[in-house]
Amino acid sequence: MKNNIELTGRALQMLAKKTANVVDTNPAKVALGLVKAIVEIKNAVKDNKDSVARQIASTGGQLEEVADALRNWQPDNEEGNPWMIYFKATLEDELGKLRELDEGSNFRKFLDHEDEQTRIKDIFVFINEARVRFEVHTMTFSSSMWSHCRFYDLFLARLKPSDIAHHDYLLEGKEGRLLCRQVCTPGTRVRILNDIVTWATDTSSEAPNVYWLFGHAGSGKTTLAYTIARRFEFAGDSDTTIILGGNFFCSRQFEEASLSKYIIRTIVYHLALKCKPFSDALICSGRLDTITQNLRSQLDGLLFGPWQDSEAARRADTSTPHHYLIVIDALDEIDGTGGSQFLRDLVDAINNDKDLSLTSLKFLVTSRSDKSLVDHVKSLKRKQLYRLQDVKEEEAHADVAIYLNASLPNFQGRQEMVQLVSQAAGLFIYAATVVKLMTPLEAKEQMEFLKSLFPSDPAKLPVPLEPAALLNQLYSRILEDAFSNLGNKMEGNQFDVRISLLYTFLCAREPLSTSSAASLIFEEDPDPNFSYNKIAKDVACRLHSVLYVRADEAVLPYHKSFPDFIFDLTRSGRFWCDKSKHQRHMTDSCFRVMQQGLRFNIANIPSSFIFDRDNDMLAGEVKGNIPPVLSYSCQNWDYHLSSTALSPDDPLHTILSEFLQLRALFWIEAMNLLNSRGRCYPMFQTARKWVIASEASGKPQLLENLSEAGSFALYFGGSGTWPSTPHLYLSALATWPRRADPIQSWKSQMCGIPKFSNAFMGGTLLMTLNTSSSVRSVAFSSDGSRIVSGSWDILVRVWDALTGEEKQVLNGHTRWVNSVAFSSDGSRIVSGSADNSVRVWDASTGEEKQVLNGHTDQVNSVAFSSDGSHIVSGSDDASVRVWDASTGEEKQVLNGHTSAVTSVAFSGDGSRIVSGSADNSVRVWDASTGEEKQVLDGHTQYVNSVAYSSDGRRIVSGSADNSVRVWDASTGEEKQVLDGHTDQVNSVAFSSDGSHIVSGSDDGTVRVWDASTGEEKQVLNGHTDQVNSVAFSSDGSRIVSGSADDSVRVWDASTGEEKQVLNGHTNMVTSVAFSGDGSRIVSGSADNSVRVWDASTGEEKQVLDGHEFGVKSVAFSSDGSRIVSGSSDGTVRVRDASTGEEKQVLDGHTQWVNSVAFSGDGSRIVSGSADNSVRVWDASTGEEKQVLNGHTDQVNSVAFSSDGSHIVSGSDDASVRVWDASTGEEKQVLNGHTSAVTSVAFSGDGSRIVSGSADNSVRVWDASTHCPAPRYIRERAMSEHGVKYTGWLLTPNGEGYLMFVPPSERLQDDANIFTIPTSSIAYVDFTDSRVGTAWATCYPT
Repeated sequence: MKNNIELTGRALQMLAKKTANVVDTNPAKVALGLVKAIVEIKNAVKDNKDSVARQIASTGGQLEEVADALRNWQPDNEEGNPWMIYFKATLEDELGKLRELDEGSNFRKFLDHEDEQTRIKDIFVFINEARVRFEVHTMTFSSSMWSHCRFYDLFLARLKPSDIAHHDYLLEGKEGRLLCRQVCTPGTRVRILNDIVTWATDTSSEAPNVYWLFGHAGSGKTTLAYTIARRFEFAGDSDTTIILGGNFFCSRQFEEASLSKYIIRTIVYHLALKCKPFSDALICSGRLDTITQNLRSQLDGLLFGPWQDSEAARRADTSTPHHYLIVIDALDEIDGTGGSQFLRDLVDAINNDKDLSLTSLKFLVTSRSDKSLVDHVKSLKRKQLYRLQDVKEEEAHADVAIYLNASLPNFQGRQEMVQLVSQAAGLFIYAATVVKLMTPLEAKEQMEFLKSLFPSDPAKLPVPLEPAALLNQLYSRILEDAFSNLGNKMEGNQFDVRISLLYTFLCAREPLSTSSAASLIFEEDPDPNFSYNKIAKDVACRLHSVLYVRADEAVLPYHKSFPDFIFDLTRSGRFWCDKSKHQRHMTDSCFRVMQQGLRFNIANIPSSFIFDRDNDMLAGEVKGNIPPVLSYSCQNWDYHLSSTALSPDDPLHTILSEFLQLRALFWIEAMNLLNSRGRCYPMFQTARKWVIASEASGKPQLLENLSEAGSFALYFGGSGTWPSTPHLYLSALATWPRRADPIQSWKSQMCGIPKFSNAFMGGTLLMTLNTSSSVRSVAFSSDGSRIVSGSWDILVRVWDALTGEEKQVLNGHTRWVNSVAFSSDGSRIVSGSADNSVRVWDASTGEEKQVLNGHTDQVNSVAFSSDGSHIVSGSDDASVRVWDASTGEEKQVLNGHTSAVTSVAFSGDGSRIVSGSADNSVRVWDASTGEEKQVLDGHTQYVNSVAYSSDGRRIVSGSADNSVRVWDASTGEEKQVLDGHTDQVNSVAFSSDGSHIVSGSDDGTVRVWDASTGEEKQVLNGHTDQVNSVAFSSDGSRIVSGSADDSVRVWDASTGEEKQVLNGHTNMVTSVAFSGDGSRIVSGSADNSVRVWDASTGEEKQVLDGHEFGVKSVAFSSDGSRIVSGSSDGTVRVRDASTGEEKQVLDGHTQWVNSVAFSGDGSRIVSGSADNSVRVWDASTGEEKQVLNGHTDQVNSVAFSSDGSHIVSGSDDASVRVWDASTGEEKQVLNGHTSAVTSVAFSGDGSRIVSGSADNSVRVWDASTHCPAPRYIRERAMSEHGVKYTGWLLTPNGEGYLMFVPPSERLQDDANIFTIPTSSIAYVDFTDSRVGTAWATCYPT
């Protein structure tokens, strides 16, 4: 080895001298000369095994191809020159550094020390990086090189690896001290290092893929991993059997290094730079999009798939080794369950590697001995384990002794070193912490410190302790020293303040800066001279050996063992942090900060007419007015509350109640500005659950208010309102339909928000998710965070249930999707389709996991068992099938039904299956044996839906006989029949607590029932077509419904509202007219009735029954002498009203005639037809006078104004149009109806128009063609089904956003005067409203 190092040193000296003489005016020639010099010394050192030689060889080998390109280099354009100059300059700068080191024998001195070797190796690393950039930005080299550059460009743009997780990542200043990774001190850890090297270099097919290094906190795992990474970093020559392919050093101190999503992308990034065949295969795979998917998808798509695809190319490439080492350190430091999940996926992939295609990848992984990790490792079929706690005691002591002697050279050979080594007892974290403590001290101070660690008798060596006890002793000493000058007994306020700050650093959900921690826990003095921040900084400074201060001043522990010590009373004694107690303190503090800091219009938004994204000043205002401590409090109060001990009379109940009085509204505003609106609802739910758990039975109002506030937050966050924060008040608060506190109280404290009257829909619609196709099935995930829907357009969609955002579209079925469901853990989705298949999807990534084939006709219903182990499906082939959810194996086929199986479900314990069928029966099966247990008869038509209650005691079914039935699951006895729907019931479900049932029907309604009494609690109106699927969220607070109207709607499931009964037509209105004096309106409907209304008030005066069928279109002439009729035969006929004699037949329409009318003087007739046209006829001769085109769908109703100057028409295109009767010119288009307009008429004086629609409403319009300027314009946008309203009301000039009204509210156009019944539509009044620049005065300050 010594001779090798000397040879490398001589080669470096030769390189330094050669490159000093490379001079030319042509940058390409300079670069070529320098490159050739490196290639030459690469050949000289290729047989050396030291790490510097391997780096030189690696860089030189990759520069050879560049040398070929440089010999005849000509840039294609001027842009090529800067990259050549950059490459040349880098070569000169880095080799210049090499010459600076060339002072006689200095290279030999440098090569003797690992840290100095790094300086030399970095020179060649930077040269290699410059080479890559040069290749990427020039296009004049070989196609193979260009292929690599295309990959590199794409790679950097898409993979986004974690730089800080790389073992060699260099940080300066404070961060450098935190991530100052070092190799093992020479002479230490010899046996374990040799063991790992032996494993790594064994490339036989029988060698284990994984080497797992376990060890307790502070045992030196990271140093070992770092040493191995450096050892295998570079390929020295063709004999090298394995090199470092990639690495990921986990660290809780930095977000990128603590999130599992960065592991694979970072390793793949490293590996692709080292192995060109792999990088080529990665590009060809087209799987770079999997970086946003779950870990298993990333493993398969980014790493293992391309690795297997590149096998042939790797074997053919002799320039690089065939085996690569992956190092992953401190996997236990990954947040949450990410480390365990990664390990499980890695283990599964390696265990399933039957063709051994992954043996060329070897994984060295280190972690603590966490049970969740150890259990996964044990399941590996081929592995090698090493537990650091099994290292012989004398070996561990010797290793620590070498480390301490190297770190504290002043004490080599002294008694203090002997005592310190004995005291450390082989625990590296102890030794490293002592070194951190002593480093800032002078030698004499270091000696005094060491003496204070040891027993008073210097000859007496300390008794060896267990690792935990040893750390207890050290950490106690550190804390004692840090607080020692606060008084002889270390008591009183000074100590309390400082220890509280320490607790706050350790209890924070995310790292807090010293200033934020101080402002959170204490009320700061406005004078900075008296700030607690100074004390917080002093605490962090005094505890520098255990606390790290990041560049952004965030404070966090160096090592997890320190907070473990502080939170354990038996270990930390007087320094113990009662975590629950301090979490209470932090909860109080969060609410205090919010109480003081939150306010109306906190970001000083100047106008409500713009979206937040168009406000250039907003980011600065948010940063300036929502300081870090307020931002932290807003986003984390629920975390601290949920960690607080429970108490029935807790003062936090009062704090929550006060928060809900108004501050919570300002909090929702701030959360929207912080891009965290989706967290508001779950945070309110967390608070509600905490209040329930605290047994606060005397706080029903608090629970109701928390529930109401959560629903409102969901309503705001899931609507179109949130892009403009002022519309939290002007739109969401104004349109909230319920009159319960705290929302009603919030509204009463605002002035100038628009006055809004809601259309009564029988419930509270929280969110509408628009698809482009009829929705056949919907379901919530168990945690309520996602919704899945299946549609006629063959797609399965996954939605964010808190924001309404479409997260994924799952494409795979070839015909419409009938049924969807989540597994109980939310990780998988199952869908059943008319393509006869059942498909299982990964809910996180959208990846299709399995296709279960077996049914011979369309699949109507699917469900998971509660433990996720089995899937049940029902089909038109009359069978029920049970599948293994893991393997996709068909376990059972349950035969018994005599017609299509329309619905299936498991009981809660998975022991039984219930099925409903078109044979009108409900059947119960034993899920294990497939035996039919019961047949429940009672429905008179086919059964569409069945479900178990969560306790398995009841079954609910919905049928085409319009009924919902409840059955005793044990006896099969029919318990209740729930009647109310007027058309077939398509879907039923129990709430999780079994107290309520929800049903959806072809009648377009969703109904909620009391499961005990059968009482109908709510009718939720809003869908405009049949409801195909309904479900409760797991907490019972929300209902989701999917409809043939192409929408998914989310409703508030609360049943506390007063029910209403609306009097009016129960089916589409087909014909309306004013009386001659304009005082009354008469309407005819497809419900066979004629109703008379007061035209001023909208009050219903009479209901005239007698018709056996709906009325199409008839009209009298003004003198009553003639009747005109329009027919489906396409003709218009004129009859004598006295005799009934047919006077004329008017031919011209090409489809059926829907409406006819006389002009006031009887001279003309107007007709509207399904051919989309309006035609005007001479009433005497029958001659066609005009054809009025403009409607885009069939015309249902037409009428003349009394003076005959204008014609009005209504159409299936939902518009009302006004025409000039003389010229045929279209004068107005009146929009507002949400469905076909079936009837129109003028008032006697021609000033108003009345229209009736299939949306069940009658509307009155201003007929003036010179009406005042409109108050608002309804914004419209193109969709797949044509133009639709967005919900936004624009200023008359169309440039400002006045208000957002959910489209489901059926808001009228501005020209709409009023609607009958008045409760069927919404109405907005902007009188005295403070909008635009005046919006900031809505809340009086």
